[in-house]
Amino acid sequence: MKTIENSMRPMSPFWALALLLLLFACLPCRAGEPPGLIVDFDASNPPLMYADKQSAAGFYPLLIAKVCERAGIAVTLRAVSWRMALQDLRAGSAAAGGIIKTASREKLFDFSQPLFIERVVMAYPRARAQPYRRLEDLNGKRVGVIAGWSYGDAFDQARKDGRFAAFDGDSDQQNLQQLKLGRLDVVLGIRETLQLALREGGHHGFALSAETLAANHAYLAINKHAQQQALLTRFDLSLEGMRKDGSYDRLVRGFFNANGD
Repeated sequence: MKTIENSMRPMSPFWALALLLLLFACLPCRAGEPPGLIVDFDASNPPLMYADKQSAAGFYPLLIAKVCERAGIAVTLRAVSWRMALQDLRAGSAAAGGIIKTASREKLFDFSQPLFIERVVMAYPRARAQPYRRLEDLNGKRVGVIAGWSYGDAFDQARKDGRFAAFDGDSDQQNLQQLKLGRLDVVLGIRETLQLALREGGHHGFALSAETLAANHAYLAINKHAQQQALLTRFDLSLEGMRKDGSYDRLVRGFFNANGD
């Protein structure tokens, strides 16, 4: 009887998740469901996502490729302008990786579990008497942002209210150049991407705010009408499995340590 009792012990949560992932991977696609994912990424946002030899590279493409491989999801990774990525997402022709969730976007798109927390900071000339610390410090200023990006609902509302003049650029490098020329007062960006842009651009006269302007989760998003909700569920289960077994943390540490952040 001892052998029978042991065989009837409840399955651990980890092995239950692994079995569920295996079952999902073995199931055929439902009628009308796309066999895989096409995911667009910003081509100009290193090290998180960028174009490399006509393909997508960076942290988000690496993470999403690993999650999809584990889930048994065929995936095509594309690096395009962020404007094009949002256009494809609205049309339902591709998913978007590394996108921020906002109230307006939630009406149109379904989002995965969070991929990463993006901490938005401010770059400004070191000669400025008072450093930038909070959203109110942007009032009346010329602010460089990336076209098509959201920096959170609070920033988006302040921009809509005209509390500052926001200028859309296509990359951090472009915005920092405008800051260097005196055409902008401050540039917003994700800490890791601005650090890389400052190093590679040789910009020594700028400082980054010690305070975080906003901390936003980044996601994988699909159009609500794209019939890909089952794929998104499989993706989330795989991502959760990586978090539980430690492979997510190892990937994050390995990537950013290799990129000097």
